[in-house]
Amino acid sequence: MKAKDVILFSQQFMEEMGQITVGRIKSDANDGKFQNNKSKLKYKSLEYKARKKAGKAIPLKKKKNVSADTQTSFVNMRLSGDTLNRMQSVVTNKGFDITYSNGEIVLGNANRGYDLYGLSNKNFAFLANQMEGELQRKIRLYEADDIEINLGKK
Repeated sequence: MKAKDVILFSQQFMEEMGQITVGRIKSDANDGKFQNNKSKLKYKSLEYKARKKAGKAIPLKKKKNVSADTQTSFVNMRLSGDTLNRMQSVVTNKGFDITYSNGEIVLGNANRGYDLYGLSNKNFAFLANQMEGELQRKIRLYEADDIEINLGKK
């Protein structure tokens, strides 16, 4: 391994980190925690809250084969589960991106304070710790290799 390769993360590592990060965002949302470090937010529309609690917040024609989440004590970004279930990570040249199939819903809810994009302080620290651990592992591998130093002419 060359010294310049120590700081490069493999595509496999970034894919794993992306999947773990998406999982952490989904888990946080289920617990009412958002990526803007806010948690246990209340619904702003009493009508929506009542309809969700009754399982009638999804229009009837779209309700087929969809189980509605009826938990209303705090916002959890789960109604049909579609917004969270369709999140995924995509490896890029610079790391990974998290994509949202329902981007308009994600942005609309972000305007209400229910933010799913970005990373919370806790998730950012977790990702930084994982990357630091990978760098430490690669440094140990680099240090284990013998280095040949030539002084003068051959």
